[in-house]
Amino acid sequence: MGIQRSVGEVLNRSLIVAVASAIATFLLMVVVASEAWAYNLHGCEYDNNSISPIQYRFFSVGDNYENASQGAANAWNGVSVPGRFEEHSTSLDPEVNITDGTTSTNLWAFTSWGCNGGRYSGNEVNVEFYTNNMSGLSAYEKKIVAEHELGHAYGLDDTANQTGCRVMRTGSHKFTCGTMPASDDISGVQAIY
Repeated sequence: MGIQRSVGEVLNRSLIVAVASAIATFLLMVVVASEAWAYNLHGCEYDNNSISPIQYRFFSVGDNYENASQGAANAWNGVSVPGRFEEHSTSLDPEVNITDGTTSTNLWAFTSWGCNGGRYSGNEVNVEFYTNNMSGLSAYEKKIVAEHELGHAYGLDDTANQTGCRVMRTGSHKFTCGTMPASDDISGVQAIY
């Protein structure tokens, strides 16, 4: 003996399943954040209540890397994010120290932090360009590497999504993107601050 269902019962069940599916999809979109939210605070963030502008200073940096860093600072300064990078060639306590270096790793550059309570206020961010690894890069590519490192100075981590145009993407694919930082990078900074 089988269970018989009316057409109305079948339609009601179908409607319930469809509504439940729509609600689940909506909740998934709300809970699964955009790519910018995948940028976890990495290292330290600058104290936007006490630092204006974010000072940087060059220490033993060649002209190619100074130009790249200045271009990168201008790129970040030209988008809607809190904070502003500014060179202070005589500052005894800049927030960001930029240096040239050599290393045996395959990195183009490396950013490190020292901070208290997750924030830095002076002389706590070090950006080091590994000139032996960057020597084959074009001026534009060096600028993009510098933009990536200043993204770390903001506190951005490397993006988890290795597709699309993002300055915080690792590797060389970001060199073909054109204008950077990309909208997702901007959203990442805005999300942190």
